[in-house]
Amino acid sequence: MLDTNPLMAAKTREMMMEKSREERLVIGCSMFSFARTIVLASILRKNSNISPGDLKRELFLRFYGNDMNKDALNRIALQFASSQ
Repeated sequence: MLDTNPLMAAKTREMMMEKSREERLVIGCSMFSFARTIVLASILRKNSNISPGDLKRELFLRFYGNDMNKDALNRIALQFASSQ
């Protein structure tokens, strides 16, 4: 999605590139952790009794469901059923 003003996007990139690699890594990890928390809450809101394996599968599908072909996605998702 490109809904940011190009000048603001350039300024944001400039500010980010002024940070050290370590600072950028910490920011990225923090953003991922926050996104994971939101997705987990969403899944649990829909099904509070979900099993641990099904929760892992749903989390995987939400994060990576659009990034690979359906066969590979299903093969990986099936592995979570055995992790309960």
